[in-house]
Amino acid sequence: FAYVRMREIGGNGHHMGLSRLVSALAGAPMFYHAGKISKIVGTEMVLVASVLSYALRFAIYATMKNPYHGLPAEALRGLTFGLFWTT
Repeated sequence: FAYVRMREIGGNGHHMGLSRLVSALAGAPMFYHAGKISKIVGTEMVLVASVLSYALRFAIYATMKNPYHGLPAEALRGLTFGLFWTT
């Protein structure tokens, strides 16, 4: 969805690659720290935060006017993916 939306607002391969990089850089440490975070805040809170993060990401994608506006959403994607899938 994110890449389709980027194309719709004039994005190109550069924007998509940059967003993928931001997502990967944000997500990599989460795989390492996810266990500690889950123990501290609890599995239920991690899952709730992940769902809320997904909703925020989709709201950002839906309202962005510039391909660079998607970078915060991609950072959230990295965090969400790492936490959600390791919980």
